Amino acid sequence: MNRMKMIIDVDTGVDDALAISYILANPDIELLGVSTTFGNVSVDQSVRNSLLILENFRRFDVPVYRGCDHSWVTERYERHPHLDIVHGRNGIGNVDLGEPQGKPQRQHAVDFIVESARKYGKDLHLVFVGPLTNLAECLKKDEEAICSVGNITIMGGALTVRGNRNIYSEANIGGDPAAANYVFESRAHLNIVPLDATLKALFNADDIRQWPAINQAGKNIYEIARFYYIGEYDEKTGGAMHDPLAAYASYDPSIITNWFACNLTVEDTGRMIGTFEQLNRPEKRHRVALDVDAQRFTQNYVDMVSRLIEKAG
Repeated sequence: MNRMKMIIDVDTGVDDALAISYILANPDIELLGVSTTFGNVSVDQSVRNSLLILENFRRFDVPVYRGCDHSWVTERYERHPHLDIVHGRNGIGNVDLGEPQGKPQRQHAVDFIVESARKYGKDLHLVFVGPLTNLAECLKKDEEAICSVGNITIMGGALTVRGNRNIYSEANIGGDPAAANYVFESRAHLNIVPLDATLKALFNADDIRQWPAINQAGKNIYEIARFYYIGEYDEKTGGAMHDPLAAYASYDPSIITNWFACNLTVEDTGRMIGTFEQLNRPEKRHRVALDVDAQRFTQNYVDMVSRLIEKAG
């Protein structure tokens, strides 16, 4: 059986690190590479964090690519102080994993994604869990190739709930609304995993209490994850598994129990919404996750990553 080929595009904060961990843990997925962008941290910090997470699990074979460093609507990246509370100053819960041994690839992330799309077509799944700047640049470069892939899944947006960037906007979509609008208005078919679903996919310290006892890799990822509970909600409630759910849904869409077919656009505020023209298009290019089998997701995620930790030695 051929393994699913996947690329994940990250702004590596805590939940990005947990999403990478899931993909590494899934024996049916071949992670071709990690592309990086700005968002939770700068793109350079995202590169560093991605290398460190891969190396934590002894996956020196997975290449990391540096992508866009600021949005289409700004001249440079400026990090919001609130992100220190959710992700820590370094993006991975202030956990010190030392210096990465590896280095990013020379090729730009956009070129890597486009090249991979041309090479693998429908065999490739793309997962974007940060601002959509890299994806927008990919579509500008070769829309036909990107639209030919098997699946494009994004974590972003808020359709029936309040946003977490402002009342209307979720952080990834709001991080570059112009790029997000370009993506949504393109010919690409998107699986969108917004806050509507991810806020129901919670886990807490009790779910992963065994990780630190396994080995140092387990202790590291536990401490990174544990910071998220404190920063997002509280240790009893846990944290919403935003990015891991998107990665999981790309591999197994059945984890989403309610997909809503529609056509959406993105306003300057970052609000994800339909327009009169889009509502009346016969073809629906987008499907939005509105509900999730949270218990199955959490249990499978924890079991798989526990095995990954054990393999790390």
